[in-house]
Amino acid sequence: MVKVNKLTVERLYSEFGENDNLILLNSNADLDREIAKKEVNRPSLAIAGFFDTFASKRIQVLGKTEHDYLKTKDKKYKKEVFEKIVTYDIPCFIISRSLPCPQELLESADHKRIPVFASPHPTGILVANLSYFLWDTMSKEKLIHGVLVDIYGVGTLILGKSGIGKSECALELVSRGHRLISDDQIYAKRLIGGELVGRSDTNIQNHMEIQGLGIVNIARLFGASAIKESKRIELIINLEEFDKSKEYDRTGLYEQIYDILDVKLPYVTIPVFPGKNIATLIEVAVLNQILKQKGYHSAKEFNRMLIEKMLKESNKNEE
Repeated sequence: MVKVNKLTVERLYSEFGENDNLILLNSNADLDREIAKKEVNRPSLAIAGFFDTFASKRIQVLGKTEHDYLKTKDKKYKKEVFEKIVTYDIPCFIISRSLPCPQELLESADHKRIPVFASPHPTGILVANLSYFLWDTMSKEKLIHGVLVDIYGVGTLILGKSGIGKSECALELVSRGHRLISDDQIYAKRLIGGELVGRSDTNIQNHMEIQGLGIVNIARLFGASAIKESKRIELIINLEEFDKSKEYDRTGLYEQIYDILDVKLPYVTIPVFPGKNIATLIEVAVLNQILKQKGYHSAKEFNRMLIEKMLKESNKNEE
């Protein structure tokens, strides 16, 4: 299930505005306006009269460049250009550096009930903070059934059908010093830059369901260091019942990929049968992934050594 998070100007004002000290400049503003785009726009070209590429559905940030340009224009020009700008479906305006708001902008925006805010931050910092907030708040979220554990600093998502032993395996990993992010329900979100981050449902955070024991509180049992609120997902481990008719990867030369919200992640399948120490195998899979990230691929290196040895033997025989 994929959920798209909607954002209104009112939520922007209450959540982002509280930290970044936004001040609402017009009392007639409609704060129920929806913000549909995660990107921010600088309306310099529109203010100069060029509207062909005007990204009107984005939040419009006016900085010193726009302010200095408008100082060169008379009231008639500013009135006409802002009256045209507000005919577009603009969510809101934000003026950086606490620069004085042009009266013509305020009057035109107030007529259309478009919110106008002032921010004390320099334009670059405002745009960076705003972009991060928009991407974090509006990004798609996918609900995944599994267990997310921080193992050696690698966010490891453990998947498998119900009853396969995901939670029991995670409990063993936590007892070894690793950290639980979420059991059963993980909300995965793609952030700016393409990172996939998983978090727990706040209602079940820090808790785990163990068959035969019921619900246990990991933070209470193992301490605060055993849990974490969220983690970047970097590796997928799939647990499945051992199938004699299925041929499992025995070399590791061919890597599998798992796609979540268009983020491609390395994927490892581990067959499960009685007596097999799954927690240890998962730890080794994570350590092996860390080596790959550092440029060392065990299976490929072993294959290279075998090929070199075979070539040397072949050359000896020819001599």
